[in-house]
Amino acid sequence: MKSNGEIVPFLREKDYVMINNDLGGGSFGKTVLLKDPFIDELFVAKKYEPDYEEIKEKFYKNFLDEIKILYKLNHRNIVRIYNYYAYEDIFTGYILMEYINGMDIEKYITEYTGIGDTITLDDLFIQLIEGFCYIEKHAIIHRDIREGNILIDMSGTVKIIDFGIGKIYEKATNENDSLVSEINRAGSDTLPQEYYEGIYTSQTDMFYLAELFNRLLKAANVPEIQDFSYHNIINLMMEKKPENRYATFADIKEALGKYDFINMVISQKDKNIYRNFTDLIYKSLSSFIGERKFNYDSGMFIFNLEKVLRNNIFEDVIQRNSDVIRCIVTGAYRYKDSVDIPCPVVKHFLDWFKASTPQSQNLILANIITKLSSINIEEEEPELPF
Repeated sequence: MKSNGEIVPFLREKDYVMINNDLGGGSFGKTVLLKDPFIDELFVAKKYEPDYEEIKEKFYKNFLDEIKILYKLNHRNIVRIYNYYAYEDIFTGYILMEYINGMDIEKYITEYTGIGDTITLDDLFIQLIEGFCYIEKHAIIHRDIREGNILIDMSGTVKIIDFGIGKIYEKATNENDSLVSEINRAGSDTLPQEYYEGIYTSQTDMFYLAELFNRLLKAANVPEIQDFSYHNIINLMMEKKPENRYATFADIKEALGKYDFINMVISQKDKNIYRNFTDLIYKSLSSFIGERKFNYDSGMFIFNLEKVLRNNIFEDVIQRNSDVIRCIVTGAYRYKDSVDIPCPVVKHFLDWFKASTPQSQNLILANIITKLSSINIEEEEPELPF
């Protein structure tokens, strides 16, 4: 039995099968695709191996920093690291991380049509802000925001990758950086004030993220079909002077949360879809028992409503109104089956709801809950001792 503080060596080396020996790379190394035959899963292995021997030792610390950074992060929009192998005596090593089967942000936005695409441009942008908000919260700056470092997997989840020149920083400090030429890119369409001052902060990440997204929107193959809601937010993120931008990614996240409440244009068609569905639930629901309890999770609401439609696929009307009510009411209630809820009305509402932005979905759900909250509460029957 080892004592506390003693080294615990693992002698068994894990073997992987090479699937693709040239997945990509850059001037600091290459990546390959491996398979773990024991668990039958794919992984990406990133090797630190600069093109020039003379810089191998100089930038090895950045490779080790990437390992430390990725181990600090655990978020759905950030690539996960599973293991690492550092050979400090020869200044090389490997990082084993999740394999992301998808495409980069440039391909996704420029080829976006709005038909059959996995996620909307709004949702893509929101996920990016979520990811960078998390990065900022952990006092990390990415410093290498470019097309190949933002991927979208087959399920529509955004993945931020490659923290090779990322950095853990002291909050609220603007320090000179030793990698000015690598992180301040003169090739961009527009440049922030920091470029000329040789500094890089979380607000600079903000600038380059907006600059990238804006540039790709302009380069889209079919720009006229783009349904993107947050041009004003991007423009503010791209202000040349840091003091004119949002102070933090958390501020952008808050602005996104408020955006629909302020800017949402509700057409008569939208109102009709909403009312046709909501009025039927309201008429079916007789009373709450004990207290009003609701489902505030739009994802769960969609899941439950899809299940209701599947279970009534050969019907003209929903067979049990309680199935629809239960999608949004989680507590006890009384209801009437005498009210017909046509399946096409439910389907039309669900399609409309799913096509809305996450913020709009939350707003729609909140309005339904407000409407149903006006229904009376019945007191629960007292429990008898026997």
